[in-house]
Amino acid sequence: MPDTSLKPLLLALALVLLLAPAAFARKTTVHAFVVPASVSTEKLPAFNDFLVQTAGGFTAARSHGRGPGSPGKKIRLDNWSYTVAADRDLSREIMDYLKQNCGLPDVFMLVHEAERPGL
Repeated sequence: MPDTSLKPLLLALALVLLLAPAAFARKTTVHAFVVPASVSTEKLPAFNDFLVQTAGGFTAARSHGRGPGSPGKKIRLDNWSYTVAADRDLSREIMDYLKQNCGLPDVFMLVHEAERPGL
């Protein structure tokens, strides 16, 4: 008769090894938004500092695009596209900052949850 006393232990060990990466992944909230060229470049350093203090950092890149209210037909790299990952949803804080300090009437922002594996 085979010894089956180790089967539950081996099964438990296999499950731990399979689920370990998911246990170490952290949930994060990703904010993607555009700061248009109409915002003075003199205001961007203070905004960037706000993002570092509030969210711990950011990624920004020059971007272009057009919407119904975009002036002219020529597309230029004149906007800044930001990506901000944080432990919680900061969309209200970011939108309020841009409205109050940068004069934006509206902010186009996408927010979604993601996993940060290995953290």
